[in-house]
Amino acid sequence: MADRLTLDHDEPSLSLLIVDAIAFWFRNQAAFWLVALPIAGLGAAIAFVLDRHQQFADLRNHWGWDFLFALIYAMFLDRWMKVALLEDATPCEETDNLRRSIISVRFLVFAACFLLLAMIMSMLRLEGISETLIGWRLPLSVAGILGTTLSWLPHLFFWTTLFALIALMLPSLSAAEPTSVSAAWTLGRPVRAPLFRLIFGVALLSLLVFASTAFGLQLLPKKPWAAAAMAGLWQLGNCLLLAIVGYVLAAIWRELTDWRQPEPDDHPFRNMKYRARGPG
Repeated sequence: MADRLTLDHDEPSLSLLIVDAIAFWFRNQAAFWLVALPIAGLGAAIAFVLDRHQQFADLRNHWGWDFLFALIYAMFLDRWMKVALLEDATPCEETDNLRRSIISVRFLVFAACFLLLAMIMSMLRLEGISETLIGWRLPLSVAGILGTTLSWLPHLFFWTTLFALIALMLPSLSAAEPTSVSAAWTLGRPVRAPLFRLIFGVALLSLLVFASTAFGLQLLPKKPWAAAAMAGLWQLGNCLLLAIVGYVLAAIWRELTDWRQPEPDDHPFRNMKYRARGPG
């Protein structure tokens, strides 16, 4: 794939990278479902318990669930980028150690900081959109779902812009080659536009998946299993979107830095370090 990218002279083809990411997902179904199914199951179980036991109703929108799943999604993203970076890697001790390594604390802090930003931005959501949609004679439930989705768009634009500036920190952490914020900023300069389009598009799709599952919940019987099914479906959708993001970020970072997979001791160039090719 690397020979088809043109990061030295032009922006990479984002559509090509996304196609590669989907193909990679198809090739690694076992790795995906091994991690995604427990996440979906946890989301479904939480929704089932909260819907079945009304004494827990006050916990439905508790910020703790957002914090929990932000960390879980971070661990999923880290694991998927490791799988992408180590695809077809030569078996050796260093490869095995990287594949088995747990997520970096800096990665979790990164996720927690952006969750905090999202929580702050949620206090500033636009009001009145649902009422406007109801004025267009849309059903109340549909207007509420669409209004909630649309009210997030300005905030998505803001934190997507911020995230795109330093997104290439994440693959470096997954590859056990941590970089600084300033270095990630500089490295990502030639691919800022593709990164923004990727992240904004995926975030918007996640909101649309949420809106779809919320609308689907309106059509299903008012049973705890319905809430659990829709919650699990939303988690699976998010995992698939994260898998696409993780692969693209790993591919771009690997090409920009000339990062090489760990190799056996008898390889003549095993100690050669990668070099960053972003503007200095």
